[in-house]
Amino acid sequence: MRASPITMALLYFSIGVLLVFFAIQNVSTSGWNFWSYLIVSFAAIDFMIAYRFYRLRKVIKQLQKQNKKKKD
Repeated sequence: MRASPITMALLYFSIGVLLVFFAIQNVSTSGWNFWSYLIVSFAAIDFMIAYRFYRLRKVIKQLQKQNKKKKD
């Protein structure tokens, strides 16, 4: 069973939010160090992937709409 693009987008977005939370906790305890930057960079990558899955959903809907028009 395949996961839909919107499900994957929500999954990556929630992981990104969780990583931002961990980064905030790390910065508040030890300041901006290597690990803080690393966590924030992973969160940014997760947000980017979530956005790409969201855009993929829109493209799939457009293709389905075009295929439906061709069949009619």
